[in-house]
Amino acid sequence: MEEPVKIQKTIKWPQIVAALSAAGGAFAVGAAIGWPAPAGPRLVGGEEDYFSIGQSAFDWTSSILNVGAAISCLPIGYLMKKFGRKWAMIGLTLPFVVGWALVIWAQNFAMLFIGRLLIGLAGGAFCVSSPQYSSETAEKEIRGIVGTFCVLLIHLGVLYAYVVGAFVSVFWLSIICALLPILFFATFIFMPESPVYLITEKREDDAIKSYKWLRGSSYDPLHEITELKDELEENEKNKVSYSEVFARKSTRRALVIGFGLLFFQQFSGINAVIFNSTKIFAAANTDIDPDYQTIIIGSVLVGATFLGSVLVDKFGRKILLVMSSVVMSITLITFGLYFYLLDIESSAVDSLSWLPLTSLCLFLVFYSIGYGPLPWLILSEVYSKDCNTIASPITGTFSWSLAFLITATFNSVSDGIGLGATFWIFAGISIIGILFSYFIVIETKAKTMADIQRILNGEKVM
Repeated sequence: MEEPVKIQKTIKWPQIVAALSAAGGAFAVGAAIGWPAPAGPRLVGGEEDYFSIGQSAFDWTSSILNVGAAISCLPIGYLMKKFGRKWAMIGLTLPFVVGWALVIWAQNFAMLFIGRLLIGLAGGAFCVSSPQYSSETAEKEIRGIVGTFCVLLIHLGVLYAYVVGAFVSVFWLSIICALLPILFFATFIFMPESPVYLITEKREDDAIKSYKWLRGSSYDPLHEITELKDELEENEKNKVSYSEVFARKSTRRALVIGFGLLFFQQFSGINAVIFNSTKIFAAANTDIDPDYQTIIIGSVLVGATFLGSVLVDKFGRKILLVMSSVVMSITLITFGLYFYLLDIESSAVDSLSWLPLTSLCLFLVFYSIGYGPLPWLILSEVYSKDCNTIASPITGTFSWSLAFLITATFNSVSDGIGLGATFWIFAGISIIGILFSYFIVIETKAKTMADIQRILNGEKVM
């Protein structure tokens, strides 16, 4: 008679510490994303002791971060495979710090532009590597929780930049933001390498040490290592060419869902709001200080991210996406209406001073429970393992490229047709997103990876 497998108690906090430390890079990314909101109006308005810069030039320098992020999504997978998850992430500290140094001491447009590009290169790579490191070091019981750390820390970083930027000069804001990747380096250097990487490199003794650091010194990782080896061996045995993978109906449909979700996510206007919130609230001409309103929406974004992480496994993916699109469309319409009335006659909105802040807060809440986190979650579910290594970087690059397009053109478009009409365009696209979410996206909640692939192939699953 076989002895029952002994269930070992493991220590959870080292795994959480490792995941939080890895997400420190995401916190630094969020601060870089939030930096243009408080910095832009002051630099363009000539309030700071910097070189002269126009609105169009600043739009390029702030949005070029997205181009850097789009570029780095492709090589970071190779770097993690070549050098390991830990050292690839630590290496990202260098372009991050050099980029901030160029921003802090910028004497001309080129220095500011290159600095933001380098920050974007590091930032985009962190958004890929941090979640992967966390998922490979955490047990399955807490993998869902640590999986939310990256998005949460990005939003906390945005709020950090908003709060600091409201009270200090752009020079000191940049210095304080530059400290974040250094702080990441100082903490993450003590974290273990991913045991998954160590097993793939046939460094079993090092993998055992890593598991004991993460699970506790009394933990015996033999069972976990054996399972991982069996999975890697099975993947190698069933390996097929990329041409075969992308010829499948399931893969093509998964790509349509993936690209579609990211298109509607970005064309909700979320990055236009985050990058330009202070300027937008200044244009709204309400009684509340634009910097304080920006801090409020940053706080709402963080709080709503917590809410989204709770709801994501309680309701179906489709219902949350549809609900998110409906409310985002309504709030974008009302937000646009405010600016339309303001352009016609400023006194027409005297009694509606509450509307801009309220609309944006509701927009961010429903974005954070639907189109914020769900596209990335659904992508991880609809992409099969044998297409994920190439499909995920491509869709990540697509998402960052759309973010660049929107942030680079938002101010010129809104200057040309008005803020009201610009937000109505976002609203119109979000309305189409309702139909896409309902008719094209499949429900993946509580379904196995095999069932999801069968559904994508058009088969019925009980």
